[in-house]
Formats: sequence, C-alpha cells, structure tokens
Amino acid sequence: MAKGLRIAVLGATGALGSEVLIALDASRLRVAELVPLATDRSLGSEIEFQGELYPVKSERPQLHGLDLIFCCAPPEASLACVRRALHAAVPCIDCSGALVGSEDVPLRVAGLPDPGEGHGAPVVATPAGAALPWSLVLEPLHRAAGLRRVVGSVLEACSVGGRDAIEALSAESVALFNQADPPPGKVASRPLAFDCLPSVGPVEPDGSTAREAGIAIGLRRLLGREIAVAASVIQVPAFVGQASLLAIETEQPLDAKQAEDLLARTPRVELWNRAAEAPSLRAGAGRDVVLVGRVRRDASHPQGLLLWLVSDLLRLSASNAVELAAARLQLH
Repeated sequence: MAKGLRIAVLGATGALGSEVLIALDASRLRVAELVPLATDRSLGSEIEFQGELYPVKSERPQLHGLDLIFCCAPPEASLACVRRALHAAVPCIDCSGALVGSEDVPLRVAGLPDPGEGHGAPVVATPAGAALPWSLVLEPLHRAAGLRRVVGSVLEACSVGGRDAIEALSAESVALFNQADPPPGKVASRPLAFDCLPSVGPVEPDGSTAREAGIAIGLRRLLGREIAVAASVIQVPAFVGQASLLAIETEQPLDAKQAEDLLARTPRVELWNRAAEAPSLRAGAGRDVVLVGRVRRDASHPQGLLLWLVSDLLRLSASNAVELAAARLQLH
C-alpha cells in the first residue's frame, strides 16, 4: 500500500463509473495511477482524478500489473473485461449485474454479514438495482423476525440507465415544453417525459423483466435463504434516484416501532423521522445511504409491515463497490 495502487475503471465516463471515481477519491485507498477505460466514443477525452489528468483508453488495454478493476460498463462489456482480467490475474469488482445469478461468484454488500467465501475471490459481484437498498434495510428485520415474503414496487429514475437515458429525458422534456414531438427514443421503447413506463427492459413471456428477476435472485443470495420475492420496476420521469414501496411478511411478530428501532441502529440506513412527510427522490440525491420512512402496519396481514425506501442508487452502488475494494486490497 505504501507505493499506491494501480486501479482501472471500465465505463469511467458513464454515470456509474463517474460515481465510482468520486467514491474512490473520497476513500482511504491510496491510488498511484488510474486507468480509465471506455468505449471508442469516449476515446480522446480525459478524466481528472486527484489533480491528475488521465487519458481514456479503449476497452482492451494491457491489464497485467493492475491491482484491481471496477467493471461499471453494461453487462456484455463487463463480462468480457472480467474474462480478460481473470486471464491476467487481476481481481475485479463487477458492478454491472451480469454475475448476480452466478453461484461461483460471491455477491457482496459492505456492512452485511459476510458468509466468508468472498475473501480473496478473484471476482466479487455487487447487487444490481433495488436488491442493494432492499438488502440493507431488510437484513436487520430478517435477523430479528425472519422474512417470509417481500413484495415491492420500484420507481426508478432514468439515471440508472446511464447518461444516455438522462440526456434522452432532458431532450424529450424540452421538446414537449416547446410543443414539439419528442425525439425518437434511443434508450426506452417509448418517450418517458411526463409519463411512467410500466416496465424497464424487455418483457419476458411470463410478464417479468430481467431487472425484476435480478432483484429476487440478489435478495435471496444476500439474505441467505429462499424468501418469496416479487418485484415490479416502473420507470418514472425523474433524473436521479430510486424509490421502493415494500410490503413484507415476517415469521415472528414485529411491529412498526420495533422495526424503526432496528433501522435507526443500522449502518448506511437513515430513518426519516418527519411525521408529516416521507423522503423524496430529491432528499436522497447525492447521498450514499438508504432513507426509510412511512414504516407502518399492513392492515391486510397480521404480521405484515409497509416501508418506503429512497436512495441515490448510483451513489450507493459506487460507495458499496469502493468499500468492498478497500476490504479486498487491505488483505494484501
């Protein structure tokens, strides 16, 4: 650690990669050299990090000698990078969601109980989408009363889709304000401005999407048991953040006050104690915690609770990835 680390970020010019750089800059890791990687579209640009300018490189540079790679690109590009990193004996943290369902790859959230199999693993995956904030909130409740069932509706801002999605929403909004037709969609199949889309990504024959299935898979892996999970992801016309309304059923009695007391003591979770309101997407923007409000009894079930969650998913994901990197690199 004395001489500093050589760290690469795949997708460094994207929304998630940019947040990883911010979290990395604020971390206790000593970075001697940054290797920003991106697609050909970003070649020729530079990344400023800790007062130094680093040229953006293509997706296939020399990987030997790196201490770690963050894979923040879309799944296909991230998987290709993981394969090359394994060949070069460089550890990876995959943030793309591509490896969430792979039982051979540890799925980790910093702060949650560590099953032990992640130490020294060449690749560690982080949960994609709502599984990350859900797990941080549900793990202490599961430990206290046992979770039997989780049903959640996720309201997802376009920032989760990257900078292209943010730019698309901005262009659509400007066009509609000017009473013009919105430009053709580059990210979603339909315009999003001033509307809500009932799904994100292609819909499978059973009516679900890959993002929804990934939440269920990730949550079961992180909590260590076969919990019944149903998730619906809805695209909303907001630029940043993610909100979820959860309905949970516990095995043992757990009232709203007990749940609030548990969450108030949980790291990376902030209980929103404002009786007149619940946290909004704006309240969570730029923060690496999960805000929880409207914790109340579910009148439809004797052992049910309802919770409202808000997070800046990109900031939360980046913070989690960098914390995992710090734990990994301090092993050597």
